[in-house]
Amino acid sequence: MKFKASQLLKCIICLIVLSSIIQCKTIAVNGEQQTLTKQSIIIGSIGIDKDFIAERDYNTIALPNYENPINVTASLVAFNKRTFKLYSEAKNIQSQPVNISYNDTLDEKPQYLKIEIIDRLEVLNSLKTKTNDDAFQFLKDNSRSHVITSVAIALDKLNIEAITNAQEIFLETSGVKTYSLNLYKDNSLQKKIFFNEGVVFAYQSSSPCWKQNDKYQLELIDLVEDNDKCPNNSFRSSNRAKKKINYFKL
Repeated sequence: MKFKASQLLKCIICLIVLSSIIQCKTIAVNGEQQTLTKQSIIIGSIGIDKDFIAERDYNTIALPNYENPINVTASLVAFNKRTFKLYSEAKNIQSQPVNISYNDTLDEKPQYLKIEIIDRLEVLNSLKTKTNDDAFQFLKDNSRSHVITSVAIALDKLNIEAITNAQEIFLETSGVKTYSLNLYKDNSLQKKIFFNEGVVFAYQSSSPCWKQNDKYQLELIDLVEDNDKCPNNSFRSSNRAKKKINYFKL
């Protein structure tokens, strides 16, 4: 009995420690968990999480060529003590000219933005094009790979106002290997905002889901967040999807 009680206590302690570590690596942004970062991470990029005991970060591998604009949404979120501290730490690393003052005693708090891809179908279609063969192959060969689909970013007042006043916001390829947020009003481009104009301090990634088609070929059919399941008969690992293929029918 003493042995079982001791083992149970160890399990409880391990769960508490694990929970604390997870909480140290994430924050809730509008009800969704995002992973903390000090890197300038860009929506639409592909990479792999780098896991350490008390820290988690992202290793960017590829910036796919998005031939068509990707529709994104932006929502305002008020800073609190913790998120302002995380922003400040990321700013020291990224060295971006964004100046935000925070006073916890004032009712009106400064705000940051949650930028999120809403047109995931266009992302999937783009990844399947010939120009993105290398990025597609990387996703297929690495079961831990992700696409960045949301970021928490601090911007100056003028850029925040421009984004909140825009009728439509699109992620578009700009230059050789970078993206910009393009703001439209009455179908006219109003402004381009680059991610290096702000400070990214958290992100959310989505994993690819693989499925065999009627010709027994692997297809990328969806992108799902960490807590979501892939659609029926599809898998996050392309190798697991391959195992579903009955080669005797070929």
